[in-house]
Amino acid sequence: MPPLLPDLPAGHTFDPVEFSVDAATSRAYRDAVGDGLAVYAAAGGLVPPLAVVALGLGALLRQAVLPAGSLHASESLQCHRTVPEGSTVECRASVAQRSRRAGWIVSVLDSLLLVEGQPAVSARATVLSPAREP
Repeated sequence: MPPLLPDLPAGHTFDPVEFSVDAATSRAYRDAVGDGLAVYAAAGGLVPPLAVVALGLGALLRQAVLPAGSLHASESLQCHRTVPEGSTVECRASVAQRSRRAGWIVSVLDSLLLVEGQPAVSARATVLSPAREP
């Protein structure tokens, strides 16, 4: 079983993961979040940047488990290029910061998502997990 995310120290580097984003997955994400913008189809089938980040985080969570009660507190991202539907995305990530505050373990994850070896999206996610009693 993978380790709990709040047990990973600052500096921990996840193994790189790859995933593909086909048109059906991109459409399912847009439908789930109510994103009806025509720009994705008009541009020849692009994947929304937040979908790329969400799928990357999901792939990373095969390497670490979120304990019950964990909260995705914030997300920031920078887009470097578009991600066409059908792309294979590589996600590289690490635990940038880890701290304990008011009964919570705060884990900050930095991710770089690449398409064809080039940065597509960089992201920083903050996850709060309930601290276990020592």
